[in-house]
Amino acid sequence: MRPLIVAALLALSTLFTPTANADTELYQLSFENTEQQPVSLSQFKGKIVLLNFWATWCPPCVKEMPTMERLRQHFTGQPFEIVAINAGEPGAKVDTFLAEMKSKGHPLTFPVLLDEKGRSFREFGLRGLPMSFIFGKDGELIETIGGGVEWDSAANISKIEGLLKN
Repeated sequence: MRPLIVAALLALSTLFTPTANADTELYQLSFENTEQQPVSLSQFKGKIVLLNFWATWCPPCVKEMPTMERLRQHFTGQPFEIVAINAGEPGAKVDTFLAEMKSKGHPLTFPVLLDEKGRSFREFGLRGLPMSFIFGKDGELIETIGGGVEWDSAANISKIEGLLKN
């Protein structure tokens, strides 16, 4: 019985192990914003980038949005940006979500982009949502984080401060 449990746990852990394809070039990617205008991630060159993939139907995704906004506000004026990419939902659904967040006193000021076709699951090796990637100022992947995060925690603020110093 134990080998079966161990095998099941290993299977689950590989299912949710966050990975990014090594050949994904951050600055070569482009997604549309909610106004259907293309946004190239090359505009974030020279910044630490927290790239977050999320969906409106994902409770941990929704829960971490205000903490990402507070993190962004903490680093206003510094070379740091948060980019949230909605994975697999139509723009109208995302617009409704953003309006609801604003009406609840949680307007999001960081870029929210769309991946309506869900190509990021393939390009970034997403195996679940939310999933986040931290990229250095040079566009190199520093860290991959699966699951919901309290982004404005002291530990995460300290982590970003350390990256900004380098």
